[in-house]
Amino acid sequence: MITNIRNNRIKEVTALLTKHKARQQSGLFVVEGIRMMSETPISLLKEVFVSESFSGRPEMSLMMQRFYAAADVPVNVVSDQAFSRLSDTLHPQGILAVAHQPSYDMEAILDGKYNKENFNGRFLVLESVQDPGNVGTMLRTAEAAGMDAVLLGRGCADIFNPKTIRSTMGSLFRQPFAYFDDMRALLDALGKRNIRTYAAALDGSVEYTEADLGKGGAVFIGNEGAGLLPETAAGCDERIRIPMEGM
Repeated sequence: MITNIRNNRIKEVTALLTKHKARQQSGLFVVEGIRMMSETPISLLKEVFVSESFSGRPEMSLMMQRFYAAADVPVNVVSDQAFSRLSDTLHPQGILAVAHQPSYDMEAILDGKYNKENFNGRFLVLESVQDPGNVGTMLRTAEAAGMDAVLLGRGCADIFNPKTIRSTMGSLFRQPFAYFDDMRALLDALGKRNIRTYAAALDGSVEYTEADLGKGGAVFIGNEGAGLLPETAAGCDERIRIPMEGM
């Protein structure tokens, strides 16, 4: 059992929880809690950590049935005190894992290679959405709305931030996503594929429910406070608005 908070494995988890650079360089991230652990594909799991108290609970027995199916996933028992230093939550459930980051190729996403059977050419594009919880919620919403993928500008929050992970509620493992560097290049790539682009803006000419996404379309959402950059909105085919009560 691991009891020393200075243990190298403990340090690795702590770095992945708190440092974007550590996640970026290693290609790893942390998944925490019973729900998210159940959603995580076995193929992505690298190492599992459970608190001493959780290790004796019935839920752990069910989890172990999954882990035994992949013999190369080590399970480490950690003292409750040490585990509390690992957790990113106020009331930790007692189980987390270091996992490999899922990744997707942008061109393959735009060509529908990850969802050939039901590809609709529908995308959610995020520009400078900086709150990790908002990014996670949008990923979950995109899955519910039947979007083919979520495309994120580099100014967006890290999708592997612990707060983002929790907000996705498992959509992270089902919804393709990719970061892009050049908005103009993305608009051009969508245009070449005849995918109509819609900019969410307060002065939108139609409500989002009136936009015809039946033949494909990309909806662009901007920063929480400033919205889309003027040049991004101008580069889209149409402006749409999301009506709010009292506005």
